[in-house]
Amino acid sequence: MKCVIDLICEKEKITHFTPHYFRHTFVTIQLSNNITISTVAAQVGDTPETIYKTYAHSFEKDEIQASNLMDEIVSLDSFEKDKE
Repeated sequence: MKCVIDLICEKEKITHFTPHYFRHTFVTIQLSNNITISTVAAQVGDTPETIYKTYAHSFEKDEIQASNLMDEIVSLDSFEKDKE
């Protein structure tokens, strides 16, 4: 009897899959929801350094938020107020 993962891979025509993908997905979801690296590391039995090196990457939503924050902090209006 085939395992569930094999059946899903066959149905979806996925040619390569390892259980590590579940781990990577779990860690990525946790990090993208602002769970601290030290907490995620404890959950998966790794060090924060390993999580940071292996799994941490930039998320588009965070890049947009950071850019918007800088737009708010450094705006032309703030320069105009300084002149007054």
